[in-house]
Amino acid sequence: MRYASFRRSYIFWFLTVWLILSVVGPASAATKLKTLHAFQGGTADGGYAYGPLVIDKRGDLYGITEDGGSTNCGGYGCGVAFKLTPGTGPWKEKVFYALAPNAEGYASQNSAMIADNKGNFFGTDAYNDGDVYELSEAGGVWTQNIIHTFTNSPDGQGPNGGLVRDSSGNLYGVTTNGGANGSGAVFQLSPSSGGAWTESIIYSFNDSNYGPSGPYGPLAIDASGNLYGTTVEGGTYGWGTAYKLSSSSGTWEETTLYNFTLNYSAYVNPQGVVFDTEGNLYGVTLYDGEYGLGTIYKLTPTQGFWNKTVLHTFTGGSDGGNPYGGITIDSAGNLYGPSYAGGTYGYGTIYKFVPSGSGGIFSVMYTFRGGNDGKNPAFPLTLDSSGNLYGVSYGGAYNYGTVFEITP
Repeated sequence: MRYASFRRSYIFWFLTVWLILSVVGPASAATKLKTLHAFQGGTADGGYAYGPLVIDKRGDLYGITEDGGSTNCGGYGCGVAFKLTPGTGPWKEKVFYALAPNAEGYASQNSAMIADNKGNFFGTDAYNDGDVYELSEAGGVWTQNIIHTFTNSPDGQGPNGGLVRDSSGNLYGVTTNGGANGSGAVFQLSPSSGGAWTESIIYSFNDSNYGPSGPYGPLAIDASGNLYGTTVEGGTYGWGTAYKLSSSSGTWEETTLYNFTLNYSAYVNPQGVVFDTEGNLYGVTLYDGEYGLGTIYKLTPTQGFWNKTVLHTFTGGSDGGNPYGGITIDSAGNLYGPSYAGGTYGYGTIYKFVPSGSGGIFSVMYTFRGGNDGKNPAFPLTLDSSGNLYGVSYGGAYNYGTVFEITP
């Protein structure tokens, strides 16, 4: 009788563990993290890099840091633009430009750079009203050029979330504040002959009449040039929205796809969206969910407002918590992202989610230990053609952050 009781208990335990793993998924034993570079700060190196990183056809990585380089930004480093070249051990780093202070003597690099097909880089500076800059190379010499300075209203103020580029070379981004109504704006920068750029506000948010306001996080752009994003305020319930901007005869129109609601009495703070080949949108929230540590969600097209499905609720345990920076999607529709907190050691995780119907499988790819491997990742990841992931973290050997590679 005791053996039969033990056998029944063992079978129950085994089935329970199997059920949990089939939903959450284990960390892959084959997943490895390699530190490609540990930033040292100071005038010769950068510190505190932003992601996502840019990867070229040769596999070189490019990025930008908030600190390091010139010390003329109010006594702090203005940041650097860097290149990492693959090697057998740590990759070879080259600081190819030390960013200059803006007109006020400061800089606040608050987003990653993007590249065009000519090898130029573009980024934003959020100090004061903010600006957009270009880094270009001629004869081996790099130059920083401010291509637009924001003026608050009716222009935008406080660019965030970085930039996206369409097939014609136009740049798009958002400002949290400013615009015609003071509730934030979406802007377009169009290139013209002679290297000049023309800025236009294609949409100004308005929080009156339950409109969305406070756009935040990266934009996504589809093959037709439609833009998708999120706001952290406004909407029917005041907790932000997911929206779409589409152009018809030169006029941009906003469509609110979803109004976020107060969830477990926690601030939602959506972090942008990505879309799959079927037209579904995926995103993360920072502070809502049962444990107040964020969620992964899916938005499915319907007539009227879209349907929202919560795919994973972060617990702050081994799965992590507070998924800053948004998510990355691969060609198969798998989702990848960082969680800033939680994990086995409390320093965050890198996770993978494989959608399936109204659910899917969540797994932890890597748990940060807070040592030389870094800690508290807070920016989107970059995928290469082989499925390797690249990202940045805080901490590391010199406590100025790292660039890392995760090999599945």
